[in-house]
Order: sequence, then C-alpha cells, then structure tokens
Amino acid sequence: DVLGSIAGQIVTNGWVAMWLSIWNAGQWLLQLILSWMDAWLTPDLSASGPARTIYPVTFWLAGAVLLVMVIVQIGIAAGRRDGRGLARSLIGVAQFAIIWGGWIGYSVAIVAAAGGLTHSAMKSLMGVTSWRSWEPWKPFDPSEITDAGVATVLGLMGLLLWIAAIGHLLVILTRDAALMVIVATAPIAAAGLANETTRAWFWKAFRWFHAAAFTPLLVVLVT
Repeated sequence: DVLGSIAGQIVTNGWVAMWLSIWNAGQWLLQLILSWMDAWLTPDLSASGPARTIYPVTFWLAGAVLLVMVIVQIGIAAGRRDGRGLARSLIGVAQFAIIWGGWIGYSVAIVAAAGGLTHSAMKSLMGVTSWRSWEPWKPFDPSEITDAGVATVLGLMGLLLWIAAIGHLLVILTRDAALMVIVATAPIAAAGLANETTRAWFWKAFRWFHAAAFTPLLVVLVT
C-alpha cells in the first residue's frame, strides 16, 4: 500500500508538472509576442525607412505606367470622339500628381493615428497602454497547484495561449507586410486613375491600406 501510494503520487506529480509547464510556456510565449506587437504597431513607412530603396523604383515605374495609361485613354477618347474620356485622363493625371507628392506623408500620418487610437482604446477598455502589460487572467502561483484536474485545465488553457500567441504574430506580421507592399505599390495603382477601365486599382489599394492600418484597433475592440 505504501509503495502504491508513493508510485501514485509520483505519477500525479509528473502529470501536474507536465501540464503546468505547458501553461507556463504558453504564458511566456504570449507575453513575448505581445511585446513584439508593441514594437511593430507603428512600422516605419517614411522615405528614410526600410523601404527607402524601393520607393524610387516604384515611383518611377508609376510614372511610366501613367504615360501608357494616358496614351491609351486618349486613343480611346479619340476613337469614340468622347470628351469625357479626355477629361477622365486629365483628372487622372491631376489625381496622380497629388498622390505622387503626398502619399508617403499621408501613409505615415494614418499609421501614426491608428497607433494612437489603438493605445487610447487599450487604456479605456483594457486598462493598459501596451500589449506587454496586458494580463487577461488574474495572477496566481502555479507552484501551489497540486490537483491533477486543475493542472489539466490549466494545461489546456496553455494550449489556447499558444494558439492565441501564434494568431497575434500572424496578424501583426501580415499587417505590417501588407502596409509595406501597399504603400510601395500604391503610386503604380494610382497611375490607373488616368484610364477609365483601371481607375479602380488605386481605390481598392486605398481601402486595403486603411483596413490594414486600423487592424490593431479592431483587435483591441474585439478583445
């Protein structure tokens, strides 16, 4: 009986230790990912940032695409003898010039505003000003847990923390990558404004940019 009791206690202690290690690892990973989210909340989209070598290429490529679109639109307007087609080309060129000159500054301002709104929403709804300091659970000492059932529940919750951490990482990485790509290629899409059939290019990119910029705010509101 004594040996059986000792063996049972050893098995129980091992079971508790295993599930608590899963919980602790999940908690650590989630806190690590949340600290990364703080650093990546406002990516550097400025002309001197990581994309500084890409912007000149895409902007000059946008100019070449604009020239092609203007020629095509003028040809279509001449063939149809349609003054509205010519007006569309002129309006598109004016819109492109505005976007060419102010797009990067506008993008930086919108991302900064989205970051400020996100921090304000976190402070109002979650009581914190950074992801790293957010704890959705009440603090407790896992070393005091000796019950196998409680440890199992905590371990399963730890698996959920792993899933949540990976999900947050994918969201923030996808969001930052999308912002970089959209900001760099938006001038090319804006070149389509000079043509009746391609002017939707820029407005689709414009909507996707704002959706990506305000994704962290949506995550806070959902959380």
